[in-house]
Amino acid sequence: MARAKRGSEALDKATRRIAGMRSMNDPLDFGYGLSLADYENRTQVLQTKLLDYNTKLSELDQIMEQIKLLEQALNGYSEKMLMGVATRYGKQSVEYIQAGGKPRKRATRQSASTGTIAMTSATHAVTNAVTQGNGATIAVN
Repeated sequence: MARAKRGSEALDKATRRIAGMRSMNDPLDFGYGLSLADYENRTQVLQTKLLDYNTKLSELDQIMEQIKLLEQALNGYSEKMLMGVATRYGKQSVEYIQAGGKPRKRATRQSASTGTIAMTSATHAVTNAVTQGNGATIAVN
């Protein structure tokens, strides 16, 4: 996103005043550094600085876009390097982890209802078992 360029209300106001003062027949010079010529100089100094500032903002925007492109290219290269390590050593290797890869977790897929049935069956088996004094258990139906 491009940075917003800056304007100046003070410069706009001074430019309008200078235009009005130029229309007077009398060359305005009040002494003590108050003259139309000095007024125009000051507005030109500010205008030059604003132009310089806005140009530099445009240059910064351009540099930022270049940085973004370089980051995208580097991210792609990083991914290729990691895939190279994975190809050579495998995704479960120590080398892959050292290179910044994350090992895959092998999840056992079990539906919620299957897990509940297995749990219920185990509970019934424990409930139906009776322990005898010698340590042996017998199933009770």
